[in-house]
Amino acid sequence: MSEHDPILATWSHTAREAHSFLVMPDGCRDFILRCRPGTRPILYVSPLMATPEQVSVIPGERFIGVRLQPGARIDHSLQCALQRPESLEELADFAREAARIPPDVAEALSCLALAESPAAAARDLGVSLRTLQRHTLKATGQPPDFWRRLARARKAARGVLSGASLMETAHACLFADQAHMTRELRRWFSMTPGELAAERADRNHSAWSIHDLGYDAPATGEQISIK
Repeated sequence: MSEHDPILATWSHTAREAHSFLVMPDGCRDFILRCRPGTRPILYVSPLMATPEQVSVIPGERFIGVRLQPGARIDHSLQCALQRPESLEELADFAREAARIPPDVAEALSCLALAESPAAAARDLGVSLRTLQRHTLKATGQPPDFWRRLARARKAARGVLSGASLMETAHACLFADQAHMTRELRRWFSMTPGELAAERADRNHSAWSIHDLGYDAPATGEQISIK
């Protein structure tokens, strides 16, 4: 079985004014080139996040990024050896050299995104729950339930932002009830369903980044926009 393209999407952002925004957990890691006026560009790899992270930028600060597929494995020794890229195209070439997505990891995460439980995912994959737990933790640094819960929370948040009722969303996303969904959305995104619903009309709010490509979203490899 051939390996997947490690790139999920590419993006760029230039700050017109000083501001802060929340980066929401998306199940992905990014190669990011951060260019501050008057300083040397910095290349780094974003962490796999479990809670929102606030980022502050200054006028003229520019970011270019390559979002990796969930579960992508990064060769950090190669990352250090490669020449620093200067454009989005070079950064994408860099990412394809330094990262890969093993097919078995991609299959496991795809199954977990839809599963009712890790045990159900293990049955669908034809392995024991212990095998799935051990393999997922070793390959991604996180246990199966991290991925299942993140996928469910992202799906629920997108449903709320799109106007679905809270009751329908909780049922569709396999939460026990609305209170359960509220706890999970607050845990992952620091926002309640009501707070998410209040931002439906503001497409520039950080909450809408949950609609960007990430874990459990269609992997089209298209250009995305970071607000």
